[in-house]
Amino acid sequence: MPGWETDKQLHSTYVSAKTESPGFSDEQAQRIADYRARLLELSTTVSTHRYWRSLIGPDVVKARTALKHVHEAPAEV
Repeated sequence: MPGWETDKQLHSTYVSAKTESPGFSDEQAQRIADYRARLLELSTTVSTHRYWRSLIGPDVVKARTALKHVHEAPAEV
């Protein structure tokens, strides 16, 4: 992607800029596509699991919140 630079900001000497990016190699682009496909597959598996149909109302929100924060729980020894 091409780099860019903005005009000086009002009441400041700051000039925002971004250097030119070489982009991804074909191998990197394929790896990212594979990761995105896997993420979609796993997300679909979790969100359509029959467990979610067993919950009603506020229990759904509580369960989704718990799942969202499960990585924050201390590891069991």
